[in-house]
Amino acid sequence: MVPFRDNGHLTARQKNFNYCLSSTRMTIEKAFGLLKMRFRILLDCLPLTDVAKIPQFIIACSVMHNICILQNDIIDDVAVCPNDGNDVSDVVAAGADVGNQKRVRIMNELRMRLGNENN
Repeated sequence: MVPFRDNGHLTARQKNFNYCLSSTRMTIEKAFGLLKMRFRILLDCLPLTDVAKIPQFIIACSVMHNICILQNDIIDDVAVCPNDGNDVSDVVAAGADVGNQKRVRIMNELRMRLGNENN
C-alpha cells in the first residue's frame, strides 16, 4: 500500500492515513529486521529445492523467534540489516483502482491520531 502523494493539498484524513501507514510500516520493517538478524539464512536465498517448503521454513523461523522473545532472549536492535530492496518506491502498481479504493476505505475507518482535527 502506498501513501497519498503530498502535493500540499492533503486532507486531515489523508495526512492521518499517511502517518499511520508510515508508523505501521516502520514497526513491520523492524520486526522483519529482527527476524533476519536472528536467522541470518533469511537474508539470502534459502537452500531449499522444494519451493512448497519455503513458507513452512519461514513460519518455523518466526515461531522460534517468538519463542526466543517469550524466553527473554532479546536481540539488540542496534545492528542494521542490509536493505532487501523492498522499498515503497519499488512497488509496481498492479490493480491500482482496487488498491486506491482499499486505501480510501482504510483511511475513512482510521481513528484520527494527528492533532484535534475532525476530518
